[in-house]
Formats: sequence, C-alpha cells, structure tokens
Amino acid sequence: MKTKRVKFWAFLLVCSFGLLLYRLADIQLFSTEKFGDEQVNLLEQSVKQQSSSINLTSGRGELLDRNGQSLGKSQVKDIVLFPLIQTIGLPQSFKNLLEAETISLTDIETELKEPTYLSEMIGEEIDSDLYNEVKNRKIPGVMAVERSLLADPEIGQHFLGIVRENPNAYYNRYDESPILTDPKPIGISGLQKAFDPFLQSDNSKKLLYQVDGKGNPMLGLNVRYIGEQDPFYPVQLKTTMDLPIQNMAEKVVDNNGLEKGGLVLLDIESREVLAMVSRPSINSESPYQNQSIVNQMLVPFYPGSIFKTVVAAAAIENNTESLNRTYDCNTNLYGDEPSERKLGTLNFQQSFAQSCNNAFGTIGSKLVNANPQIFEEYTEKLGLLGPVGWTGDVFRYSNFKQFPAEKKGRVWGNKYDRNVEKAIRQTSIGQKDVKVTPLAVANMMATIANNGEKQYVRAVTDILYQNNTTMYTFKANKDNSNRIKSDTALRLQGLLEKVVTDGTGRSLDGLGVAGKSGTAETGQKGAYHHWFAGYFPKQNPKYAMVVVDLYQTDTDAQTYPVYKEVVQNINEMNGVSND
Repeated sequence: MKTKRVKFWAFLLVCSFGLLLYRLADIQLFSTEKFGDEQVNLLEQSVKQQSSSINLTSGRGELLDRNGQSLGKSQVKDIVLFPLIQTIGLPQSFKNLLEAETISLTDIETELKEPTYLSEMIGEEIDSDLYNEVKNRKIPGVMAVERSLLADPEIGQHFLGIVRENPNAYYNRYDESPILTDPKPIGISGLQKAFDPFLQSDNSKKLLYQVDGKGNPMLGLNVRYIGEQDPFYPVQLKTTMDLPIQNMAEKVVDNNGLEKGGLVLLDIESREVLAMVSRPSINSESPYQNQSIVNQMLVPFYPGSIFKTVVAAAAIENNTESLNRTYDCNTNLYGDEPSERKLGTLNFQQSFAQSCNNAFGTIGSKLVNANPQIFEEYTEKLGLLGPVGWTGDVFRYSNFKQFPAEKKGRVWGNKYDRNVEKAIRQTSIGQKDVKVTPLAVANMMATIANNGEKQYVRAVTDILYQNNTTMYTFKANKDNSNRIKSDTALRLQGLLEKVVTDGTGRSLDGLGVAGKSGTAETGQKGAYHHWFAGYFPKQNPKYAMVVVDLYQTDTDAQTYPVYKEVVQNINEMNGVSND
C-alpha cells in the first residue's frame, strides 16, 4: 500500500515538474513573440522592463502643402538630461555652461525621474551655442539631440487639424489591446483625423538606456539610438493647400476683424482647396470649449439670397415666362406690403442683380407649384446640398471621405411647406429651413464658372512614401450624371457678372469678379449671415471663393472688404493689374 502511495505522489511530482519545464520552455523558447491569448511579444516586453527611453520623433506621418513644403512639423535642437545624473551628480562642466546661459535648475539631481528635454524644463528653446557646446563634449547624463516636433499648425488649423494624446480614443478607434501596443497620438480634427489610419506609424525614433530591476539607471551602459531609417514609412500627405495664399487669406480675415465665419478658395478646374479659413481659431488648451474645433466652412447656415442662384437656374430651364416679364420690386416678399428697399420695376436680370425678394418669391412659387421637387432637383444639379468633399474607396477603406466632418445641407424642414405659399416664398430667397455649407456654395460657383461641370472637392492629392514615391493618388472625381445645361451655366454667368457691375456687389467692380451676395436672418435680433460667393477672373475663371461673416450686424459685416482684399492680393501674386 505504501509503495503504491509513493509511486502515485512520485508520478504527480514528475508530471508537475514536467508541466513547469514545458511552461518555462514555452516562455523562453517556443512562444517568445506570441504568448498567451493576448499574443504578447515577450521579447519586446522584457526589453521595455529593462530599459527606459525618450522619443525623438512620434513616428507620425507628415502633411505637405501642394508644393511639398512641410506643414505643422519642425526640426529643433535640444538637450536631454538622463536620470543617470541622480547617481553621479550634475557635472560641473555642464553647470558652468548653464550659468553662462543664465539658466537656473533647482535640485535637478534629485527631481529628475525620467529622461527630460531641457527646453521643457526651462520653458524656452535651447540656445544654439549651448547646444553646440554639449554636442562637442562628452558629458555623462547629458546629450545634445535633434528632434521633430509635431505642433499644432499656426495656419490652416481647421483645414489641417490637430493631434492629441488620448489612449482611450486610440484603442477604441483601432480596436487594439493596451497589452499589445502603446497608444499613439491621434488626429482629432481636419485632415489629421480623416487620414489618421495612414498617418499612424510604428517608426518612431528614440534614445534608449538600460535600467535595473527597480527602474534605476545602470552605470556603464551607453545611451543607444533606436529607430530604423525606413524609405516608406511614415507617409506624407500632399495636401492641396497653397501655403502663401493660405497665409495671406488668414491675415486678411484677422486684420479685418472677422470673428466668426471665414472663407473657402477653390481651384475651379481641379476643385482643390487652395485656402480654407475658419474663425474662431482653435483653443489649443481646450479645443472643444465653445466648439472652437468646429470648421465653420463645413457647417450648414442660412444662405439668404445666395439660394436665388438655384431658383434662377430652375427658371432658365423650366419657366421662360419668368425670364421675360417684369416685377414690382417696391413691394415685399409676399407682394402685400411696401418693401424696405424701393427698387422699382425690374426685369429678371435686374431682379437678380439687385436681389429683389418679391421677384424670386414669385418665380419660386410658380416653379414649386408646377413641380414640388424642383428645388431639390436643382440643388442636386448644382451640387449645393452636398456632401461635396472627395469620397471613394481607398485600399480597404470603403467610402473614404476627405472631409468626414462635412455636414449635408437641406432645402425643406417640413415636407408640407411645399404646399404653403409663404413657406415657398421664404424658401425661394434662402430662408425658412434652407441651409448650405460655405464649401458647397464655393463648389456651386465653380460648377457654374466651369460651364456646369460638376466635380467633388479635394483636400489631398497624394499619399507619398518617405522616398517621395506615390502610395496612392486621389484622382479627380467628376459627376456629370445630373447637371445643368452648358447654356444655362452661361446665362447664370451673365447674371453673376451683372451683380457686380450693376447690383449688390458693386464694391467689387473692376476686379474681374462675378458672384452673388446674400444676407440671411438668423433668428437673433440684429444678427445676420453675410455672404458673398463668386469666381474670378470672370474671363477664363480660375478661382471660386466664398466669404461669410456669421451672426454679424449690417454695419460691422466684413464680407466685402475681405473678399476684395483677397482678390486684389491674388491678382498681384499672379501679376494681374487691379485697375
């Protein structure tokens, strides 16, 4: 009996010992790179436990303007202080250098717990002389380095977007386990957010040093540089932004005191965004406070008389009678009381130029009574309701959007309003429930200037590898399946030209501009949305532009001054006279 018991326990011991040996072999030999249900890389994790590091680059992709100039990323010189100096003390030679630069670092030997940039400790950039001195000397625990800073863009903030550290959002966005990967900064707006999956990269560059079991620096081990030079990653986004024009446009907007609103400038032929300005600027400390992160150029607003362009297009193609009669423009929108603006009796062309509400209320009423869907049909033909941003399949991303934050516009808020005379008339002049985005309005003007050719708007033309070879090209995305006739576009061009020469846009006369003004009630007393949308030069048009000053009084609106100054500056850049 005793012999059986001894054999049984001996068997259990052998089995247990065998299991332990197998477990150790699995950890040490068999599953070193994919261990357990979480597929943990034990080699990488062991290195992390035995070392500490500081990033020289985030490894994130870079944004370029249309000419290849870097946007929002800079190379700076800095000095790294390692916890090694806790053990050996701050070298006197380095103290002397700091004193020469009048830099005071109190109790640095005891307070330094991890590798830290000197610039962050003193709150300013490192002097080049100090950097060169440290670089030319071998000072224990101190190293001169060059690093890339991924800062918020100084211009084009809403267009380019910003990046922030948010581990929870990172794991939710990419559905990755915290055990498997370190969270990386993510784009939270603009192109940084739209193209975040492409801009993410593991190719960060670091300075690495060894630590003991308690995390203290080990003496005698040199700091090592890690991060391979990769010819492909991280990628670069070649945006459509024209940096000199963007810079100029932002200065014009700010110098004229436009506080809420902005502008969109498109290249008519390619439908590329050359400049996009949104105000107010992003609050870097609290981006979501007061919705400062929102790009106003992608948000729908009441367009006012801008919408008369849609009504005019519908009338040209469907109701020639409206084009050949006159209208009493001394009466209001409903034709039952005197108008605040006494314009007299005007024909169709004059009514458009002077923005006569009674004329377009009357025309719109006839059009809708004959075809209740006509406004939707012509906003579609002109590409006004959107979204108008480039959309398509990119690798494994179906329906990829370059402007994911772009909102869709609308014509009717209530389907029964098509049967209500006053609602039809209000809708005909871009009030009631009509809302469109500035980007869509700019694209509509480009469509008209390009003889009715519809096309989606691009913000990025290429994704490039590090060696400047092309990873992906976003080709022009045209849509001519449902458009206005070329003759209609030509007639609209004539109407838009008349607005500037003989109508509400006369302050822009002489600059070669054609366009339409709009002043929309907002529901706030004394506050209106002030628009001007058009294109230039009117002969061989190249640019389409919208300027909108939101929630502004009539006397303080800066729409025309901004529009005029931007056009003048672009003309000068192109060597065109402003006479």
